[in-house]
Amino acid sequence: MPLVAVRIELSDEERALLLAIVRSPRSEQRMVTRARVVLAAAEGLPNRRIAREVGLSERKVGVWRNRFCERRLQGLRDLPRPGGHGLSTATTSLS
Repeated sequence: MPLVAVRIELSDEERALLLAIVRSPRSEQRMVTRARVVLAAAEGLPNRRIAREVGLSERKVGVWRNRFCERRLQGLRDLPRPGGHGLSTATTSLS
């Protein structure tokens, strides 16, 4: 049985912010892609078509669609990753 994509409805403010991300030359490309996913989903496009248009897998499109529904604009940011920073300091390198 196929999964049904979550329906997205945007407020005028959310739509304006997502369009600003897409249009800004200073936006990170991963945020542009995520914003494009949400905008296309709000237009009612299926995940398969969105995936083709933005160059992601259908699964990833579903991830961003669901995260937006759960956390709205905050959901488009990367989640904290487990573990340390992976940076060594001069003190730890010399000891």
